[in-house]
Amino acid sequence: MRFFISGEIDWTVDKEFQRASLAVRNTLEEFLNQRDYGSELKELNIFPIIENAPREMIEQGWHKERKLFKRSSKSSDFRLKIDYHAFLNGSDSDRVNLIVKNILTAVEILGIRAKKDFDHERLKQDILNCFDKV
Repeated sequence: MRFFISGEIDWTVDKEFQRASLAVRNTLEEFLNQRDYGSELKELNIFPIIENAPREMIEQGWHKERKLFKRSSKSSDFRLKIDYHAFLNGSDSDRVNLIVKNILTAVEILGIRAKKDFDHERLKQDILNCFDKV
């Protein structure tokens, strides 16, 4: 399975996100590339949203969450929010854990949408094992 992570990140936490997402990428990219979790999903694409936007922007629909599973291309595009203040004020370890929890939420949602041949429970367990049960 191909794994990709990027983000929609507030500039005030960009450096912290780069460190934490690199740690996650370094752990998961090669590990997941060597595994198969069924025929329905071949790409797990994660784009956490970490923003400190004014209420007006949020009300206008800026940085909306996205939970997209593309059956035809066997890929996903998940843009789920991570609490800005928790990320900003957390330690490096806390930030990695917030990103991993974001990924696990995406996997749970995929488990509901990809029902025919996708072992989301095994994927979830493998991710938890990679990060010592987050």
